[in-house]
Amino acid sequence: MRRLQALLGFEMATILLGTLFVVTPTPTFASDGDSIPKFSTFASADDLAAEVKLQIADLEKAVVDEEEYKSQVEGRFIRDGNTIALIAIALGLHDQDHPIKHCAKAIAAAAQKLAQTKDFAGTKQAIEDLKAAANGEGKGSSELKWGKVSKLPGLMKDEVPAINNKLKTGLRHFKKRSSDVAANAATMALIAENANLYVADTKKPGEGQKWTEFDSQMRAAAGDLAAKAHAGDEAGAKTAMDKLEKSCHDCHAVFNPEKK
Repeated sequence: MRRLQALLGFEMATILLGTLFVVTPTPTFASDGDSIPKFSTFASADDLAAEVKLQIADLEKAVVDEEEYKSQVEGRFIRDGNTIALIAIALGLHDQDHPIKHCAKAIAAAAQKLAQTKDFAGTKQAIEDLKAAANGEGKGSSELKWGKVSKLPGLMKDEVPAINNKLKTGLRHFKKRSSDVAANAATMALIAENANLYVADTKKPGEGQKWTEFDSQMRAAAGDLAAKAHAGDEAGAKTAMDKLEKSCHDCHAVFNPEKK
């Protein structure tokens, strides 16, 4: 059932398959930097830190034994490693202070290690290292720079659908999971901001202004969703979710119309 849910989920997972993207070499979490955004305007440090904890808790369940590990959707640990690395970069550079800011380098390093693992033992150890890093017990020496973490197809067809699935689940159980919804939404807003760096990797780099506009719409809707979740506004959260999905579909209509 876990595998089926992961494969279904967000329509973007299938819409963005195919020929939309030009594959670029895989960068590291400390790839060439760009101007640092003011993260607090769209994703609070507390929400992003909460997402790290949620991600680690989910990962621990995925490696409870080798059978469970083998049941995971292909690429799951690459996906989650890249997502956590992106969050860690944002936390390390964030304009708001938070309890795990000093751990950001270690979290990013452990997340990158997770994304590179190939077997059960290595993956389990990487997750243990990630948990230790989030608890202040790890080390990371590389400077954190705002830039690309994964290839664009991985960002959009793997990371975005995974977060979207969590949002949909959270909204179905809003009263109990509103804080999770806020954390997931902040992560979606962060991904939207990061996607601005990838316009040259699409097959329509000349449409940069439109790409940026769609990213801005996605980021704004995700930020609004987080705010509504914090306010306990279930109806407002669902409306924001509709806007979030619309921003994605509108983007597809321009950048991948044959898959619309």
